[in-house]
Amino acid sequence: MEHTLAMQIVGGVALLIGLRMNIDPVGFNKSIFGDVEGIESGESSAMRMAIGGGLLALAMVNIYCSFNVEDAAGEAILTGTAMGLAAFFVTVAAPKFRGYTDSIPTLPMVVLPTMIAICLYSALM
Repeated sequence: MEHTLAMQIVGGVALLIGLRMNIDPVGFNKSIFGDVEGIESGESSAMRMAIGGGLLALAMVNIYCSFNVEDAAGEAILTGTAMGLAAFFVTVAAPKFRGYTDSIPTLPMVVLPTMIAICLYSALM
């Protein structure tokens, strides 16, 4: 897979998820945790928006670099993106193992490893 295509795919997916987190943080929270106490609080929504902002930043870096960076630098960008997504993946799974939640959200457990695999596959090929 070409570096630019991988950066555009990962950037596009991160952009869509980040926008959804910022446009409807309460709905996004409910889709993950259900209708639990405090899910509609301003604090919960503010945290979801901040997390979405991080994904938007990742999306913008990847999309921008896909159009403006030479192929050799694309490998480093994709490797760095994979490392960042892996750190994000750990922070999504950690609350379950630390006893803060009863389950791990399904969507990030599918999307994040897929995006990590795309980045690493493209960076290493």
